[in-house]
Amino acid sequence: MLTGHRRGVRALQALVPVLAASALVAGCTDDGGSPASTSPAATATTSAPATAAGSPSATATAPSAPSVAEVYREARTAALSAESGHAVGTVTSDGTRLRIDVEGLANGANQTVLITTPAGGTAEVLTVGDGYWVGGDEAHWADITGDAKAAKALVGKYAPVSQTDATELGSFTLRRLLTDTFSLPELAVLESDTGAAREVEVDGRSAYVLGKEGGPRLWVAADGSGTLLRAVGPASEPSDLTYSDWGRARTFTEPAPADLVEN
Repeated sequence: MLTGHRRGVRALQALVPVLAASALVAGCTDDGGSPASTSPAATATTSAPATAAGSPSATATAPSAPSVAEVYREARTAALSAESGHAVGTVTSDGTRLRIDVEGLANGANQTVLITTPAGGTAEVLTVGDGYWVGGDEAHWADITGDAKAAKALVGKYAPVSQTDATELGSFTLRRLLTDTFSLPELAVLESDTGAAREVEVDGRSAYVLGKEGGPRLWVAADGSGTLLRAVGPASEPSDLTYSDWGRARTFTEPAPADLVEN
């Protein structure tokens, strides 16, 4: 971010590379947490009585859980083919923990990205077609302008940025997050795990959890849809992202003229 000695919207030209460096995700990583409510699913086996004297008993067994590999492949296919979605949580970039909120088209052509730094300010990068704008909260504008009083008047305003600068930010998309997640070696090994997936409950929804406690894990809906609910990365570069609104993300429009920062 710029120092308090720089003023005005021209300071945004220096902001964009910093945001880009913070926003680019080398991979999704873990905070070691697990969903608040999880419980292993019970597998029931029932033996039916013999149907006739001297005949063997018929044994009915509850359907077995799919393998970890099967669930992993279903989740990867569903996530990477989704047209839109919403990801909220934390990632690590260059050793710095950031809170992010990404919503929109998976390819980033229409999306908003909120980035909260450890300092507390939240910047917003809005992308609509070929247009790119940067906005943020009061702390963000105060950091940019160096003027706390002026920052209050800038909340809700957007400043246009060049396509060249926005290209760096544009790689921070839903699809980029997902691609990086499924390419992590610690998670990719799940594709060869033939063990049964463990069933748990996430916010009242039945789900399979893939991976081990304390390590990178995936939570996937247990309804056969392959819907990814949450992803936690390795401890070497912590992250924890919750996914929702698959195919139902909001559509964004460019800021109205009245909402643009005056030059």
